[in-house]
Amino acid sequence: MDENRGNYTTEQPGLAKTASLSSVFGEVGNYALFKASNAIDGTTKCGKGINITIACSKQQIDPWLKISLMNTSNVESVLIYNRQDCCGERLHDVRVDVIDNGRNVSCGFYPGPAANGDRILILCERETRGNEVIISILSKDGQPDYLQVCEVEIYGRS
Repeated sequence: MDENRGNYTTEQPGLAKTASLSSVFGEVGNYALFKASNAIDGTTKCGKGINITIACSKQQIDPWLKISLMNTSNVESVLIYNRQDCCGERLHDVRVDVIDNGRNVSCGFYPGPAANGDRILILCERETRGNEVIISILSKDGQPDYLQVCEVEIYGRS
């Protein structure tokens, strides 16, 4: 899988610069409706009939969304917006990690399941520094999952 797929430079609030998914649901050739960049496009209301800018992986074991930051930064919190229209329960067993030049620091865990429209706030320990944030679902008993989010905002300071 090409980790650079779905790269997107954004002016959204927070620290995000680019995003990639472990896989992309609904990808046909070079076109992907549910691409990683949807997670950092600034749209916080999404779903069918609202705005279909959802980032969604294929159903797989331990799917992930990686967000690269503009700089190595102190990451204080990660706010995840769930889609509003359906399938909210797909967001469960979510781990948020901050990566600093290959070193993994666990920021938090959300057991879920979430509901439609939920916003999940993960607070990181003080002085958590890194240049990437990885949001992953820890699949249970080898059961494949979708990782789908409407938006992710990462806050802290460079």
